[in-house]
Amino acid sequence: MKPSTQSQEEQAQPLDLELFYAEEVSEATVLYDARRANELDGATWTRYSISIWSDIRKTAEEVALKHPAMFPAALPARLIECYTRRGMTVLDPFLGVGSTLIAAKQLGRHGIGIELNPEYARIAETRLETLTLEQEWSESGEKVDCRVYVGDANELDQFVEPESIDLVVTSPPYWDILLEKRTADYKPIRHYGGEEKDLGKIRDYNQFLKAIQSIFRKVYTVLKPGAYCCVVVMDIRKKNRFYPYHSDLAMHLQEVGFIYDDLIIWDRRHEYNNLRPLGYPSVFRINKVHEFILILQRP
Repeated sequence: MKPSTQSQEEQAQPLDLELFYAEEVSEATVLYDARRANELDGATWTRYSISIWSDIRKTAEEVALKHPAMFPAALPARLIECYTRRGMTVLDPFLGVGSTLIAAKQLGRHGIGIELNPEYARIAETRLETLTLEQEWSESGEKVDCRVYVGDANELDQFVEPESIDLVVTSPPYWDILLEKRTADYKPIRHYGGEEKDLGKIRDYNQFLKAIQSIFRKVYTVLKPGAYCCVVVMDIRKKNRFYPYHSDLAMHLQEVGFIYDDLIIWDRRHEYNNLRPLGYPSVFRINKVHEFILILQRP
């Protein structure tokens, strides 16, 4: 694997307008390209900058996988396009069935994924193998290297070198909600797996947050200075108690040292086609049909 060696701080230096408007391919133009945050054109940059994303959909292949808590590859793909360039390295410490690495490989980025459940890790590897040969090469001709490791995210430092990652895109467990029936549409419980180290088995909310924080301390160390960490989460309700998971997690990650840089709302209402009047008629409750994407940065 050949991750990018240039820090994001270097990339953020002010651009020389003469380089910006250079029309010929030259050393000056290459210098300009190396300083870019990403490879988006202006129109796409503007479209992606809207704070609510409502156009992300699962493919038929992703729906068929029936993973209890996966996001579509289109979601990490957009984040990867926003925060990296080709040839950079993306990490997902809670890989699941591989959506982040699928997106990374398709976009010419290297990828590392860690997954606790061996069955899901195998599915991720199989999905990566089915991508066409053309998708295995970055524009520079360098072969894209995407690796799946079966292991515990708490042991991240056994798989990833310090300050080697350009972007993290991940979705940690939503506490123990996979052990509960969904209140919005009453779909049945779908357990993630039987592993003893599954964080979703921690019943105490504060202990769960501390366990997640411990993992992100290691995520922090493998990120390059200036690199971003995108965390997909959803708030939680258990009967009469509401848990603002996204803000609680953001607070814990700031304690690690992350800068809370931005927040995106992922609108998923199109997936909920069997909504019910929660609490009717005695207590008015909100049907949560969105998730949050925390945008954090290592200074």
